[in-house]
Order: sequence, then structure tokens, then C-alpha cells
Amino acid sequence: MGSESSDSDVSTSVFKILVLGNGGVGKTSLIRRYCSAEFAGTYKQTIGVDFFSNKVELPGRREVTLEIWDVGGQQTGGAMIDSYVMGASAIFLVYDVTSRESFNGIEHWNACVNESLARQAKEHVEGEGEPLVPLIVLVGNKSDLPGRQISSAEHRSIADSHQMESCIVSALSGERVKKLFMHLAAMLCGVRLPEEVFCAEDPIVANVGVGLDVTPAATGKNSACVAKKKRHCEMM
Repeated sequence: MGSESSDSDVSTSVFKILVLGNGGVGKTSLIRRYCSAEFAGTYKQTIGVDFFSNKVELPGRREVTLEIWDVGGQQTGGAMIDSYVMGASAIFLVYDVTSRESFNGIEHWNACVNESLARQAKEHVEGEGEPLVPLIVLVGNKSDLPGRQISSAEHRSIADSHQMESCIVSALSGERVKKLFMHLAAMLCGVRLPEEVFCAEDPIVANVGVGLDVTPAATGKNSACVAKKKRHCEMM
């Protein structure tokens, strides 16, 4: 859920970010890389949900707090997912680019999210305002590893078919991780980032495809649902 306040001309916002995906795809590693610039080499399964928080400073004296919910890969469907999805401004669906099984699992996770949103819409009480529609972001992790099984074309295809934003990252090296969260924060706030920031870090972004669009958009209760596909810099 997004909330806003203003103090001494500094505008602040808080957004809930949900991270879903099969176990072992590196969800926790991705979040820890972003929040504390660290990477744990040993795998420890997340049981239930863990919580993280980090602040992003955007142009125009805008400060954003991202409250990140790291959901264990065994948590699927039903009331449990509903409690996680409710109030989320954005949802990351994460897979491992070296694992076909984890990529195939994206359809399952996306279906869980859509079913949860449908249940929330059905239970919505008229007059309470429109329910928040989260931004869905497809994230391919472990781009640093050899033996990649998922091509960029496949990644783009599933993102396009479900109208997702998308990015391919490496939690180990940190490649594109900070950029991913920065552009997400900008999208949720309707803030335009300078072109040099958008295309910095990666020599690969010269390719054209699905990327995080940071075109300014109206803010408000549904400000999470502001993204439109734009052929811009691709974060592959």
C-alpha cells in the first residue's frame, strides 16, 4: 500500500513490495544485495515471510521507502497469498535464468496473484475507493552464471503476454539490482529519471525491448498501476 507525507518540502512515500517465486531462485539474495549490499554464498530457505526496508532518493526532493516482503517459495495460493498481495504496490515474480523449472513456475505465481486480486475485487465494498492494482515485474536472476536456459526472447515473450515490466539481474554481482529498485520507485511515484540514469551501468541496454518505463504518471491510491510498455532501454 502506498502512502505519502510532506516534511520541510521533502515529499515522502511508502510502498509495499512483494517478492514471489520458486524456492532457490535467489529472492532473499536479491533483496539483501539491494538493502545491505551483501551476498550470502550459502542457501537458506525462507520459511513464511521475511521483511526488509530500504529508502530511495529521487529527483525533486522525493524520498521513497520500499517495504519489501520476501515470501518463501513454498507459500502458494489461498488465504495466505491473499494476505501478502493485499496492499502491495508492486509484485516481483522472480526466476533463475539457469532453471527451466523456475521459469515455468512463473505462470503459477502469476495465476496465484491474479486469482488473489480477483478475490479482493469481488469482496470490495462499493464506496471505499478502488482496490490497489499492483505493478507486476518479471525478474530473471543469476545472470552471472553459465548455462543460461532462458533466452531474452522467452523472457520478453512472457513479460509481454502478461503485460509485465521486466528485468534480468545478478544478485551475486549486483548487476542491475540497484537500477531495478530505483526505477520501480520512480514508476510508483510518477517521477521521470534522467536518461543517463536509466541507461547507466549496462553496456547491454542498447538492445530494444521490454524495460521499466519511467514516464511521469498521475499519483494517488492507484499510482502503482502507472506503467505502460515503452520501447526504451532494456535491462537485460
